[in-house]
Amino acid sequence: MANKRKTKKQRAAAAKKRRGSVKSMVRKAADKLAAPVAFWSQLSQKDYEVLNASPQYHALDYLGKLKVAANILTGSLTGKVAFSDQYNPSPNGSPRINPAGVINKWTGIGLAGKIYSMVGKQMGLPEQAAIGRIGTKIIYGGAVGGFFDPPSAQGRVSTYAVTPNVMVQNRATTDRSYGVARSNRRFVPLDSFDYSTGSAFR
Repeated sequence: MANKRKTKKQRAAAAKKRRGSVKSMVRKAADKLAAPVAFWSQLSQKDYEVLNASPQYHALDYLGKLKVAANILTGSLTGKVAFSDQYNPSPNGSPRINPAGVINKWTGIGLAGKIYSMVGKQMGLPEQAAIGRIGTKIIYGGAVGGFFDPPSAQGRVSTYAVTPNVMVQNRATTDRSYGVARSNRRFVPLDSFDYSTGSAFR
């Protein structure tokens, strides 16, 4: 009987430890990701509003979309883009400066977390310290991202650089296909086939 009680207690302790471990992992992940997620989301939100409405952007492969993301980051902060054949978030070559952008949804969420932390400290609410730390990081990330985001989804944002890259990709794909076909001895170019004789000679 004593052994059964001991076993139940051990199982309960192990389950509690697992729950605590999962909570700790979630807390650490949230603590590390809060600032970068808030920064990137606020910085790029208006760019992706334009890009997601563009068929040319949807036609890009994964590498092309990664290049676009890199251009959004470097173009917004410095005015210079790493990939000139891709989307340029700042065609005028200047950093996107928007002081009014520091007040945004992310800074509001972070402020709410700080308020919860302060009130929770007085009332003994759960996770108040962790939420306060995360709130601070969200405020910081959101404010910096907002400072470099465009005032609106129009005007300072352009999709003109997306289209040439898609054309280049399509042309390269066609050239590769043509080259492979020509390597086959039986390949007959479409423009040299005579349908009246069923021959490649006219």
